[in-house]
Amino acid sequence: MAKYCCKNCGAELYFDPNLGKLHCEYCDSSYDPSEFEYVPENDAGKAAEKDKTIRQDLSEEEIDKAMAAGMTEEQAQAAAGDAQATDDSTGDLVVYRCPHCGAEVITSKDTAATTCVYCNRAITLEGNLAGSFKPDFIIPFKKTQKEVEAAYWKLCRKSPLTPRTFLNKNNIKKIKGMYVPFWLFSFQGDARVSINAENVRTWRSGDTEYTEVTRFLVKEDVSSGFNRIPVDAVAALDNALMDAVEPFDIGELKPFNPAYLAGFYTQRWDDSADKNESRAKNAAHDALMGFALKKAGTYSSKSVAGESIDWTGQKTESAMMPIWMMHTEYKGKNYIFGMNGQTGKLMGEIPTSMSRIFGVLASTFVISQLVLMIIRVLGVLL
Repeated sequence: MAKYCCKNCGAELYFDPNLGKLHCEYCDSSYDPSEFEYVPENDAGKAAEKDKTIRQDLSEEEIDKAMAAGMTEEQAQAAAGDAQATDDSTGDLVVYRCPHCGAEVITSKDTAATTCVYCNRAITLEGNLAGSFKPDFIIPFKKTQKEVEAAYWKLCRKSPLTPRTFLNKNNIKKIKGMYVPFWLFSFQGDARVSINAENVRTWRSGDTEYTEVTRFLVKEDVSSGFNRIPVDAVAALDNALMDAVEPFDIGELKPFNPAYLAGFYTQRWDDSADKNESRAKNAAHDALMGFALKKAGTYSSKSVAGESIDWTGQKTESAMMPIWMMHTEYKGKNYIFGMNGQTGKLMGEIPTSMSRIFGVLASTFVISQLVLMIIRVLGVLL
């Protein structure tokens, strides 16, 4: 686990999307994440420092208890080190000790960063992003908590029929900034496309209307290079929703540094690149067909009759993408609201409440009756 401390006052730093830097809330200092070098968890020097920290945190009383149970002091220290991350009985959760308040934080074994539920401070679980799970790139958050909350309020208030659950302030507090892992696919696509095209000409002669249809078979060769097509790498997330929050500006990719994760939730990927390759190629396929149809020229109608595509030069990379997300359960269904943390694009849906429909109709009826009563009273007085 890692935390990033201010070099001036020692307070903990959090990544500020407005500044694009790690920011100290106490002395207002700011630091570029690159100033904090990422060292893998299994680095020997870091492991030694970790052991030193554990020895300092373990009280003499705890050592005495362990030794009374038949452990040597070295075994007690080792057990304390193991307690920093241990699997629970289900095998799906991992227990971490918060480095700030000492509380035990239970999270998914695939989580790479979280927040302590007791002291509400960020915990970066670097071990979950080391080795084969270390991403290549990251796009930092640019949209803030206030911006996403304002966008959510605006969306909910568009309709007077929004369920009250979605307007509850406690519900809005559930909006969390989350780094979602994506695979980035790059390749060259060379396509040979057959296109059915038609020209339709209509004219009249006297009382008779004539229609002439001329059909063509057009063949086009198109090629294009596709650079870093993003596809989300978490099986539990709905692919359609993740596609809806795109696009990301890939030009803003930065080399991965866990300092960007400070203050945000992070999920480690659990869906392999091989399983998601077809999604990237489907997007590239649609683009190639669009290029071919455009190249074919102007006709009354055009459609693809057949195609053959060669994919070459494939390269796969990984990146953490910023998304603000909130899950709300309403009448047995889970609704997801989200915002692209880089561009501000919204996704998700807000349902309609039938009870509020009846409430609006009832209010309308009452108001109309009051208006009629006032009209009648004024008629009598006049």
